[in-house]
Amino acid sequence: MNQDKELLYEKKGPIAYITFNRPDKVNAITTNMYDLLEEAINDYAADENLLCAIITGAGGNFSSGADLKQGGRIGGSNRGYGMFPAYRAINQCPKPLIAAVDGYCLASGFNCAVLYCDFRIASDRAKFGIPAVKRGLSLPYPIPFTYQMSLGNALYMVLTGKILNAEEALRMGIVSEVVPHEKLLERATELATTISEAAPMHVRLHKQFLRNFVEVPGSFGQGLIDIIMPSLRNAEDSNEGKKAFIEKRKPEFKNK
Repeated sequence: MNQDKELLYEKKGPIAYITFNRPDKVNAITTNMYDLLEEAINDYAADENLLCAIITGAGGNFSSGADLKQGGRIGGSNRGYGMFPAYRAINQCPKPLIAAVDGYCLASGFNCAVLYCDFRIASDRAKFGIPAVKRGLSLPYPIPFTYQMSLGNALYMVLTGKILNAEEALRMGIVSEVVPHEKLLERATELATTISEAAPMHVRLHKQFLRNFVEVPGSFGQGLIDIIMPSLRNAEDSNEGKKAFIEKRKPEFKNK
């Protein structure tokens, strides 16, 4: 792994680690970093040996957002209109993604961690914010804000530009846990390991179920689940899970 890269991508057993690596710039995200992030997410999604991924930042911060001092277009070299390709890849990734957030998690960094990762573990010194209105900037994709928090909380954050500390973010439901900063990656790895020990097919499809219900509520979302559920019930891993429970042993899942 080349430590000089602006974004690091490492595989350790079933877990992938993706790290923003511009600590001297508070991990402000360049066009190159967006491209590398998209490549890493696509590789993670395609690698059958990887079951969970952790996105984090080097040097005590997650990311301060897009590098506004960089010339050219923000969002990646392949960006057209709409969602950044890197964030589209995260949003469409069928496997779980955990954001391990230390220090500043602002603007585009907030989008990455809060809007598109599946859940967040925050250090006790994490800070979350969307300062777009203070900079006279628009939010490129506002709808996902209400997927992760109530409308009132989304409006509060967006319209005030307030930066929340970790405990405030926990109370607003933005993060799942707050841990001491020195334990952050250890705790995120524990959770990734727990997920990796579950039936891979069932993890992916349950993620799809929950996202479908948020994005496509009502009878249409239920209809999608009704189509998929029989394949889960009849999967080899379902039978293996039940058999292992009866035999009082750890299941040996085959992703089938």
